[in-house]
Order: sequence, then structure tokens, then C-alpha cells
Amino acid sequence: MGGPDYDPNRNAHLKGRRRFNADLSDIQEASLLGFFLHGLKLQRAAAGDDEGSLEIIIADSSLKPVLAANLLVSDTSEYPSSHSLFCYSPDSYLSAKLQQLIDDIAEEPPRPLGETVCELMASIARIAGQAPPKAMEASSSEESDGESESYDAYEDYDDLGGVHPEQNSVMSKLQEDFVDIVATEYRPGFIRIGGNDFVISISLPVITLADSIPPRALMAWDRRLLASSQHLTLLIGGFHALYPALENDATYTSPAQRLGVSLAFKVGLSQKYKPGSEQVQNIIRKHGLILQDAEDELRIQAELAAQKAKLFDPETDESDDEQMKEVVEEPEMEVVDPDGFDRFSLSNSLESLMDQSFLRLVQLRKKFALGWAGAELLDSKIERSQKKDDDIFAVAEEALRKADTEERILGRTTKLPRDPLIGVNASQPFNLPLTAFCYLVRRLALCTRYCIVCHNKLQSDFEALKPYVCDSKLCSYQYYFLNRGPSLEYEIQHNPKTVDLLVSLAYISASDGAMEDPLPLGLGLRVPPPSTIVLPIPPAPHPNVLIRPYVPTQPVVEQPTPPIALGTDGLCEFDELNLVQMRGCIARLIHSLPSVDEMKKHLERKVNAGKYKPKLKDMNPNILPAAWTILRWCVASCTAHIEAIEFGEELIKGLDANWTQFRLTVGAPDAEAKFRQALKEETKIGSNIAEYPVIYAFHGSPLRNWHSIIRHGLWYKDIAHGRAFGNGVYLAKDANTSSSYYAASARSSWQKSMSSPVNCMALAEVINQPTKFVSSNPHYVIKDTHWIMCRYLLVRGGNTAETPSADVKGKMLQARDAKKTSVPFVRLDPQHPTAIGGKVIEIPDPAYQIETLLSARKADYVHQEPDKEDMAIFELDVSKASASQTNHYGLDDDDDYIVTAAPVPSKGKTKAKPKDDWKSNSEYLANVVENLMLPPFQSSPSASMAIQRELKAMLREQETAPNLRDLGWYVPPELIGDNLYQWIVEVHSLDHDLPLAKDMKAQNLNSIIFEIRFPPTFPNSPPFFRIITPRFLPFIQGGGGHVTGGGSICMDLLTSDGWLPSYSIAAVLMQIRLALSNLDPKPARLAHDWNRPYGVAESLAGYKRAAATHHWTLPEGIDRLVR
Repeated sequence: MGGPDYDPNRNAHLKGRRRFNADLSDIQEASLLGFFLHGLKLQRAAAGDDEGSLEIIIADSSLKPVLAANLLVSDTSEYPSSHSLFCYSPDSYLSAKLQQLIDDIAEEPPRPLGETVCELMASIARIAGQAPPKAMEASSSEESDGESESYDAYEDYDDLGGVHPEQNSVMSKLQEDFVDIVATEYRPGFIRIGGNDFVISISLPVITLADSIPPRALMAWDRRLLASSQHLTLLIGGFHALYPALENDATYTSPAQRLGVSLAFKVGLSQKYKPGSEQVQNIIRKHGLILQDAEDELRIQAELAAQKAKLFDPETDESDDEQMKEVVEEPEMEVVDPDGFDRFSLSNSLESLMDQSFLRLVQLRKKFALGWAGAELLDSKIERSQKKDDDIFAVAEEALRKADTEERILGRTTKLPRDPLIGVNASQPFNLPLTAFCYLVRRLALCTRYCIVCHNKLQSDFEALKPYVCDSKLCSYQYYFLNRGPSLEYEIQHNPKTVDLLVSLAYISASDGAMEDPLPLGLGLRVPPPSTIVLPIPPAPHPNVLIRPYVPTQPVVEQPTPPIALGTDGLCEFDELNLVQMRGCIARLIHSLPSVDEMKKHLERKVNAGKYKPKLKDMNPNILPAAWTILRWCVASCTAHIEAIEFGEELIKGLDANWTQFRLTVGAPDAEAKFRQALKEETKIGSNIAEYPVIYAFHGSPLRNWHSIIRHGLWYKDIAHGRAFGNGVYLAKDANTSSSYYAASARSSWQKSMSSPVNCMALAEVINQPTKFVSSNPHYVIKDTHWIMCRYLLVRGGNTAETPSADVKGKMLQARDAKKTSVPFVRLDPQHPTAIGGKVIEIPDPAYQIETLLSARKADYVHQEPDKEDMAIFELDVSKASASQTNHYGLDDDDDYIVTAAPVPSKGKTKAKPKDDWKSNSEYLANVVENLMLPPFQSSPSASMAIQRELKAMLREQETAPNLRDLGWYVPPELIGDNLYQWIVEVHSLDHDLPLAKDMKAQNLNSIIFEIRFPPTFPNSPPFFRIITPRFLPFIQGGGGHVTGGGSICMDLLTSDGWLPSYSIAAVLMQIRLALSNLDPKPARLAHDWNRPYGVAESLAGYKRAAATHHWTLPEGIDRLVR
């Protein structure tokens, strides 16, 4: 079968009765999930009374039965290559045409049942003239020409009950929505998945996403996001060949309800702007039939035998690796599928959110005119109270409006996607794919503010770098057991050093009695009863307290504990233990686990096609399930980003080779932005900080405390023992101070640890203002935690078996320094050096790795033109469509775009603008543009189509905006000429406190007037932006605002180096507006001859000078564009 939930090769490894039963199960599953083909539905599929029989009912689009048939396989042992197939219909009356189809089945060569059912449905559709030509060819490849002619001869459709889906109407609506999507920075896609059914994709290059979400946060959430050039992709399926499937209020239409339409969302990563059809079918398939055969049993027995032999062989200490090679195969090389669709760590959570909440939120927004934040809060209240939405809204309207206001304020500092529902009331249609993707990007950008399971807003003072769960035990349970967090298997395979470190630190923290919240509660852990002997453990000081040697002041007295109830399995509930018992239990479970290296080898073992990938729990059946859950908890509960740094240019120079270096990022996703903002403010005050903005220092703490530090950051909220030099975070100037005095080693360690950590310390970047510290001698004590950014975690190992010799150490250090000159280093303040044992170290610029990664992704990105299916939608002739779907721009035979009328930006009534809103001065504008040079003379169909989409989107956005003042730009419709390659745009309503705004007010200027000229290679090449008037003060005379001496804009995103085809003109205008408002290094000001317009020649000259100064690449054909 060729439907969305069927893979033709799924059961190819089976034969005979097992193959028949597997195919039968798949057909039944496809029927239950709503299998459609050529406008027909497989309404029922069930096993018959006789062995080898299948009963089916095929219905039309109105669910009226068309044909009932019974299929019988003669001998299932010969299935699917040598059997005979018989078919009959139980219907008392059957037309001659359908009866002929039934009779012909027995004459067909043997083939799987799924293919037979698909061929039968295609043949019925051909009788009705309904199957599309391409599907005809695919489904009738084994038929003779005579048979095809006989099907074409049928003209009577009475048997089919009028199966006539209106494909033109579907495609026309798709075209309208696709054009709207392309007008943004997103890419739509149309993917056929069998018959007339389809899936819609919407995607965005991840490198573009990095403009709004901090790249460090993206890497922390899932390193795959920036590992290669790829797209964040949303798949929307379940349409059953019906579009649109929703009413204007976001409820399902009547036809959609009859067909059982239920939209489903899938979130993942794809190399191309949309994944392949075959890959999409595999993604939306819900179940798989995987059988464990004798080969699996033999492998498991061999592994168990090897483990037992190892236990009783006294000479196995030196041959562990050799024994592993006997039972573990070489890791399989990962093959990248260019048409693939890969899931990442947040896929499950985002899909759950979209499936459960998205449509409901749209309905609430439409009904009550709320924003996303208000609708989410209302939905949460409705779910908790189980009351009607009208009743909740009447009581909580003020809180709901406040939530929307807070999000608008948040939008000033956090870049959120556009909101397609602004200005769209309940009676107006909306663009489903665009709205869904904008909501998806919004929640991805704000994911750390919401519970990853229940999706409610977190109520916490500390915002973590990675998304996590709320305090609900139910959410914790689902987070760890339903894989809502990071993939443990992926981390073990691709980041084993970090996993090993996390498990080792958890073991030390538990066994040394320092482990506090968060604890693995609410996970239903069944654990062995705690030991009756509990060792006294000294109290653990806070990580920021100056550590002194522990001296007991009084004998430790054990408190009696209530008896623990044991189950029939001899285990007890973890949640019923006290804190000391919990710590001991966690250490005991970790002790039972194999090493991370053994786990990695197990997961990378090759498997045959059609088999499950290896699972950790299969390694040793004697390991309790609770131990594997604790392993997952050790990794998933870490909300910091820790990444091992291998030998190379990114290593700190001057550290001993015994120190393993990790990148460490702790805190909220916007912590970096807050740090940079604080640094910018402090730089204005002192001269030394302008030359040396930051200093670096070490934070040491006992090893048992690091499990907590990497989850909570360098807080000093609780004071357990006081502080010798004041309250704050303690940092040392020399690493030896931290490692020898503060970073005390642990009393125990995980025996299977690869790293065997002995000491840990962090290397932090601090704003260079020691005079504002609580103390700066002999240690830095800093109270403002946003002045501190953890950059590195340094771990000294105690595994002597792996300690390199002196010669090897020397070579390793030389290898570290080999590329010393190719990486920029931080300029350290000579007054505050960072040293280890008195020797100053060299620290790579922490931004280097991110900038290098982003540059590589930008270089990797290749814009892909729409494929044939998508172009068929864009090029669809809509002349027969309704007036609301007609395009107002037409392409004539000479490829020139002619405007027949100003485009109608929206459907229905548009809300009136405020009376005091910004207004364009049309008379002044007309005088300014009167003497403009002729528009560009070169054009191309692809550029014309792209410019048309941009213009349509701009006009719609300014028409539906609540007010023009907040929008900040304006495209005068009366100045849209007969050539789309030249635009006039006004930038206005700058912050009235800006010097530029004051200058403009003094000269009674209403706006800054821009000309935009588009090249024939747009959107692959950037347009040319220049100011016409007013004239700005040049940079050499004290001006700023990124305006060149000729009036062009000095920004790399407008050059070949920085431009991406996904950029929208509206977004670029906002960037220009921000640049004009930038006061650093100097504010933009008007020149004394402000009323002298810029000329095109001087604009081009200024543009070229700026590009040459910054070593930017000029777009090809820039000279022709302004001639």
C-alpha cells in the first residue's frame, strides 16, 4: 500500500505465514488510521473467518460504501511470491464494471496484499476518472494497454456515489497560503504521501534561527542544531486530501469531520527545505513490527557468557578491551540522508504542545482577541478548573491582558517571530501553516520559561540554560520515562566524556553526603532497601563558602528511622527513604552500572535491517531498572552545557595535560546578552576597562559540590558558615589557590569512571571593575552574578592507568600549541593576570568557537529553489479561482510585472488606526522622489516572483498593524510604480530621546526616505538600500548610525558575505532602524545641509568604501543596479 502509514519494504525480511500476518496487521492499522487513495477511503479491513482471508470495504469521500470484497490467499506458506489469490464480493447487486475488477484479481500475478488493495482502489478511481495521471501510471505498471483502454472507456460513475474532490480549489488555497509564507523568512513545501493525501512542511534555516535565539543556547539544547547546515522543519499531516480543513474559528469543517480529519504535527531537522516523500511516510507511521529472532538470542547468550567468564577469570584485568571486541562489533558509520527528517531533543515536547494545544489556543485567541501568552494562561486555567472558557475569561480577563502586555515588553529584548493572527478577527480566515510555524518558533525561543512536559509557565527565580520540568512529580515522571529530555543514547555516543563526568560527580555528591535538590523523586523508583549501617558524613558547606579542613565538633548520633515496607519483589519505594538513605541508594545504583565506554560500544553495535537498535537495559538483565533511570537522571537533570574540548586551538594554553578541559555555560539563555549589556555600561565609565574589558579567575569548590553547581550556577543565596571576605561568589587569581585549597578532593569515587575526577574548578570571565567588587584581595568576591560568565570547567583526573608519560605529555602540549597563532586570545589586564602556579596562561576568546561555527554554517548554507511539486502550486493558474484568491500582479509575455491595481492587503474589515498615529507627508514625499533616476532595467521571473511576494507581505503587514508608529516603517502604496524593482520606503517614529529624532523634530522632518533597488538575482543577492533624504553627518565628522558618507547603509547583512535568501525586507528595515538608533560608538545626527538629497553615485561610492574597509564582498552586478 502507498499510504502515509505503510512502508512496502517493512515486512520484506519475512516470508510465508509470518509475512501474511504482518501485512494483514499493517492493512488493518492503515484502515484504522484513515487510509485514503484517489479520493476513496479504506473504510474497513479485518481478518475473515477462514485462514488467509481479508474482508475490506471501500467508501467514497462522503463515506458511502462503494465496494465490499473478500480476498482469500490459497496457501499462506507460499505468500507472497507463489500463492494464488481469489476475490469475491458479498454484495447482492454489483455492476458489471466492478464485477469485472473482482474477477480480474485472480488473473494477476502473486504480490503482497497491500499492493492488491491499492490497485483495486486505483482501478475503481480510474472508472470514475478520479485518479491523477501520474498515479495511474504508477498503479498500472503491470497492466496491458488493452486493460488501460478498457478502464478509460468507462463513462458511467453511478457505482461510485460521486467521488469528485475539487483539487483546483485545494491547490488554489494552498497557493494563497504558500505565497504568504514565502513573503516571510520561512519556506513552505508540499509532499505527496500516497493517493491524493499530502503533508505540508514549513521550514527555516537554523542559521537564521540563530539570529533570534543565542547560539550558545541552541548548542546547549542540542548540539545537532548547529552541527551542520540544516532546517528547523514542521510537518503538518492528517488532511486526508482536504484543504483547508479548518473553519475561520479554527474548528474542523463539516467535510473534515466526516472524513475523520485530525491534524498531526511533527518537528525535526532536515538538510533540505523539506524532507523527501519516503522519509515523511516513515515519520508519520505510528507503529512498527520488529521481531527478535534467534540471532538476537545467540548474541545475548554470548554476551552473558563473556561477562560470567570475566568474573571468574583472575587474569582479565589487562584484557578487557580484547574481550569486548569478541562480543561487540565495530561502530557503524553514520550515513547522512539528504532527504531525511531527524528528530532532536525537543521534538517530543514540541510535538506534544502542537498536537494538544495549538488549535485550542488559536480558537481562544480568535474568540477572545487574546495574544499567545493570554491564550496559554486561559487554556491552563480552563484545564485546571474544568470550567467553561467564557466563565474563566470573565473572571480572569485582567490577568490575561496583563500576560499579553508582559510578552510585548519581553519582545523588546527577545526577538520573537511575527504574529500572523494580529488584526485577524474570528470571522476572517487565517493561514494555518504560517500560524503554526510562528507559534512553534515562539515556543522554541521561550522553551526555558515553560515546563517541557505540561507546557505551563515555570514559577522559578532561576532560569536554566536548558529546558526542564516544573515541580510536579507527574511531569518529572514523564520527562524521564517518555523521553521528553535530551537523548541519553545520543549523549553517550557523541559526548561520552561529559556523561562520564556527570555520573562521576553524582556518585561523589551522593556518597559524600552533599547531594541536595533536585532529587529523583516522583519517578516510581523501586530500589533495594538501604543498609542498616549508615556511615557518619560531615555536613557539606555551600560551594561559595571558604573551605576549611573538616573538624567534627561533636560525635555523630544516628537518628532512628521508621521501618521500610518491602514489596514482594524485595524492593522498596525510593520516595519513602530519608535524605541520607536516598544518597546511599543513588550511589549504590550508580555503582551497579557499566562504564560509559562499555555503554557506547553496546549502542554502536551493528544491527540487521528491521531490528530495534540496541538498548542499554539489554546490556545486563541483573541491573535494576532504577539504575538506568538514575543514569538518565544524572544526564537530563543537568541544565548547564558541558562539552569536552579535544586537543587543538580551542584549548587553554599553559595548563598541565592532566587537566581535562570542558566548555561550561550556566544560567539563562539570555545571560550572555545581560553580561554584554552590563559590560557595555561599565565600559563607558573607566578607561582601563575600555582597553581590557574582562578579567579571568578561578572558582574552586570541593568535588562533592559540583553536582549542584552545574545545575544551579554560582549562587550564594544560602550562607552556611559565613565568609571571611564578605558575601558573594569567591574567585581566585591563581589556579593553585583554587585547586589546592578550595577544590578539595572527594573521599570516594565511581570505580568505573573514565575520568576519575580528583579536582574541579571553573574558569570564569568577569567584568574588569575590581573597585566595585566586595573584595579584590586576596580573592575576588563578587555580589553581582550577572557580571560573571562561566567559560571553562577544568577537571583533573586521578586515573593513573591512563596518565600519559612525560614524553607523551610534552608532545600533547606541543600539539595543543601548534595552532597558537590562528586563534584569537583574550587580552588579559597586566594588573590582574590569570595564572597557574605564578605562570600566566593564555585563554582563547570564548566567542571564537561560536563565531567560527556560525561562519561555517553560513558558508554551508545553499539556497534551494522550490521543487516541481511546489512550483506547480506557485504557478497554478488562479484565473478561475474566486476573486479573493486572485493575484493582483500578472506576468506578461516580456517578463515585466504590471500593476493593475493596488493590492488588497487583507480580507474583511481592517481595524482603524488611532487618530494620533504617524501619518506620511504625501506632498513632501512626492517632491523628494520627483527627480529619482530610472528604475533598474534588468529583471528575471524568479526575482519578480520573490519581490512580488515581499511587497504583498509588506502591504498586508502595514495594513493590519494596530498602528504605524510601532511598526516603524511605511511603504506608500501610491508610489508603487509599474516596475517592482524600485521601492520607496519611509523609516519613522524613532525614539524621541535619540539625538537623531531631536534633530528631525527641529527640522520638522516626518521620516527618513529610503530607496530600495532589487537585482535580477534576488533573493540570492541582497537589494541595495540607500537614503534619499535627509543628509546625515558623516562618520569622519562625528556622525554614526551605520550611514556611509554617501547615504548607503554600512551593514554586512546587505553584502554578499552576510546576506541570506531567507531574509525578509521587513526584517532588514527593522535592523536598519535599530542601527540608526545605535549610540555606539557615536549617535546618528543630521548634517548642516540636511535638505540636500543624496545622489546615487555617492551612495554607491560610500557603499564600496565601507565594504572595502570591512573586507566585505560586493554583490555581483552592483554597478549595473544603480546605472
